[in-house]
Amino acid sequence: MCNRRLEDIRNFGPYTTGILNQIGIYTEQDLLSTDYLSISEKLVEKGIQPNLNIFNGIEMALQGKVWTEITGQEKQEIKQLLGRK
Repeated sequence: MCNRRLEDIRNFGPYTTGILNQIGIYTEQDLLSTDYLSISEKLVEKGIQPNLNIFNGIEMALQGKVWTEITGQEKQEIKQLLGRK
């Protein structure tokens, strides 16, 4: 398994990298060791209201795709994982 720094993964710009670093996620391995709901909860605890675009970007990054390649089905699955409608 690869353990790239977030900065080295496609779709991770300064904003996403910065907020994930605030909750202890610095590498691909850190990201794979957690789940979307935990990420969301930790961000809220830090006073950051996460939007779905963050999770859409993460999902596509983990698949090695550009964030704009996300399908409607994938977006819906992420919403369900986060308990959103």
